[in-house]
Amino acid sequence: MEVQLPKEQEQALYKHVSDVLNKAVDNVENKANLNSVWMKGKKQACKWLNISPQTLNKLMNRGLPVHYLDDMGICFFNKHEVTKYLLEQ
Repeated sequence: MEVQLPKEQEQALYKHVSDVLNKAVDNVENKANLNSVWMKGKKQACKWLNISPQTLNKLMNRGLPVHYLDDMGICFFNKHEVTKYLLEQ
């Protein structure tokens, strides 16, 4: 069975589906923290860099930029700083 829509309805349907898909992609990116320049903790940094915790520790010992909140026991990594550091090595 084939349905033919008038051109106006076809364009409106296309726009609606496109909007729904764009919102879904934005939602996934936000939930996955892909749009943030900050990574919280070593686990997230390892996942983003696709490296082991041991390799991350070696990089940190060699000067990889990391930001600590000592009173909370949390560390953060800035994606721009990490990228710059790796490109300069």
